[in-house]
Amino acid sequence: MLVRERMSSPVVTIPRDADYQGALALMQEKRLRRLPVVDRDRRLVGIVAERDLLLAATRYPRAGVDVGEFMATRLVTATPGMDLTGAARLMLEHRVGGLPVLDNGALVGIITESDIFRRFVETQDGA
Repeated sequence: MLVRERMSSPVVTIPRDADYQGALALMQEKRLRRLPVVDRDRRLVGIVAERDLLLAATRYPRAGVDVGEFMATRLVTATPGMDLTGAARLMLEHRVGGLPVLDNGALVGIITESDIFRRFVETQDGA
């Protein structure tokens, strides 16, 4: 099975200059644990995890601090044609819970450990 068959698309993103509290509210509203961060041209420039924003909330209780201050910029990505096993290996090797999916440099989705676990359970149940 390929990443394109299990990834979430379209992907919810946030601009790098968005306030971290707004990003946290968006994540809670959409029930997400990570958000790809994009520049003005909608190019992927980072990813921010909910845990990083929760930590930021303890350090910076007031609004006004950009997501760009907390995002990870050393990104590990997948492609739509990658198999799920390869994506799972990347997540394990790099200790990340999700991978932005790029097609010719364009952000087209995100694949998470939950997406892969769900497929694993389906195969065990005979689906």
